[in-house]
Amino acid sequence: MRLRTRLAAAVAGTALVAGAALAGAPAASALSTAETSSFLGQLTASYNDPTVSNDGNPYDFDIVTKAVLVTGADATLASLESFTLFAPNDRAFEQTALRLGLLPSGYKVGAKVDEGAVFAAVAGLGIPTVTEILLYHVLPGAKVVGADAVKLPIFGTKLTMANGQKLGVTNLTRIFRTPTLILTDRDGRSFNDFVVKSKIDVVKTDNAVVHGVSDVLLPAL
Repeated sequence: MRLRTRLAAAVAGTALVAGAALAGAPAASALSTAETSSFLGQLTASYNDPTVSNDGNPYDFDIVTKAVLVTGADATLASLESFTLFAPNDRAFEQTALRLGLLPSGYKVGAKVDEGAVFAAVAGLGIPTVTEILLYHVLPGAKVVGADAVKLPIFGTKLTMANGQKLGVTNLTRIFRTPTLILTDRDGRSFNDFVVKSKIDVVKTDNAVVHGVSDVLLPAL
């Protein structure tokens, strides 16, 4: 069975439940609307644009921000007291869409990313599926800045993400003397996901932090 079909079938009944559970967090411990807007505004300059900016920059975060807004995951983020977001850049979404066969056969990879085409392709999976994938990038209740990486063991770290599934972390920070984190998702591919060194702590607020990652993290579906 094609992965796209399995994604849609497996997630349809689970993603909204996960989002609803998170949305039920006590309001007193949640981020305010202003804090959430500030966070999203820092994540991408296209936040105030109701459409994907399509500036073509492969290394910013327009697509993930648009996905957060369209799926309503911004409300889920606002319901959390604190969180860490591992954010795929636009190129990562493009490569994932190509790998899953979501883009037209004539799509050409170039210096720029056609953000509108890539977002439309990803959105074609359906809001429940995209929501589940987005939640797998969110570590709730913890703001893990780059300086904290040295505290993680080299092997064996399993982070429980906002969708309830585990994300593995291999920490080579002590070896390379700079934050070096390899992430193990559930897509069956090894050592292809990592935190991009130049995008560590790309956004930091009082309650949230964002690290850019090299690929879209896929949960078990």
